[in-house]
Amino acid sequence: MSRTLDARRRKAQKGYSGGSVVFILLCCALAVFLLSTSYWGDKLVDQYVTPVFARIMGKSTTPEPSERPVMAHSLEALPSVSPAMDKIVFELPETSWYLLQMGAYADPEEAHAKALAIQSMGAAGYIYEDEQGFSRVFAAAYPDQESLLLVQQQVRQSGFENTAYSIHPDGVQVTLSGQSADAQRMKSAMETIRNVPGQLTDFALRYDEKGLTPAQAIQFMNELSVSMAAARQCFEGLTKGVPMEQMDEYARWIMDNISTFLAKSDTMNTIQCGAAVKHFQIEAILKYNILIKDIE
Repeated sequence: MSRTLDARRRKAQKGYSGGSVVFILLCCALAVFLLSTSYWGDKLVDQYVTPVFARIMGKSTTPEPSERPVMAHSLEALPSVSPAMDKIVFELPETSWYLLQMGAYADPEEAHAKALAIQSMGAAGYIYEDEQGFSRVFAAAYPDQESLLLVQQQVRQSGFENTAYSIHPDGVQVTLSGQSADAQRMKSAMETIRNVPGQLTDFALRYDEKGLTPAQAIQFMNELSVSMAAARQCFEGLTKGVPMEQMDEYARWIMDNISTFLAKSDTMNTIQCGAAVKHFQIEAILKYNILIKDIE
């Protein structure tokens, strides 16, 4: 009988102990729930309660390497995406120009008198000081040797001696680099500027062949001025370097000479206007030759 009572006591004690553990766990859970609703509750749960429960359950509170939380980068820390960069090879091609020379003089005054006489006939009368110190007087310029030879014969038949003078600017390739849109802008502007000597030559030939008027020359010069202004505007906001600075300076020089031409256009007749166009044409060709040498 006593043995039966002892067994019942031990069983009751065991049940009481188990119930106590369950009760304690429930109380802890309730406490966690209540504390988790406040800042200090969160702090207490993270630092004390959670590790205790982890030890009771036999688990570690440290996440496995693959389970570690990944901290998101702030917006400031994210790498910026640079605009696309581009490189464009731009070519200033090799060209040839053939000038009709009406004389070379050691005396500048004699060259000046010859230039005035030629201008009175509608030719350029441009004086070029060469490296040997001679003053060369040019009447016109042509893009190919065949055109020059044809005019030479006509001029000689009219009783004027003349010779050919040629210049050959070398071809130059430059690499334009920058953001894609900027590189394209630079290329477009340089192409516009590069074509000026050819445009002036073409118009000077048409002026004589088609019998154009000063009004048509004024219109041409105005259009050329607009294209030069647009080309220079393409360079605004960009870091200038070779050959941009030289090309921009050449475009500015073109615009200045157009302004000078337009300022005198109201007082010029057809012959004087033709001479002024050819004078501008030859100087533009010679300046372009210097431009190429500066870029090389």
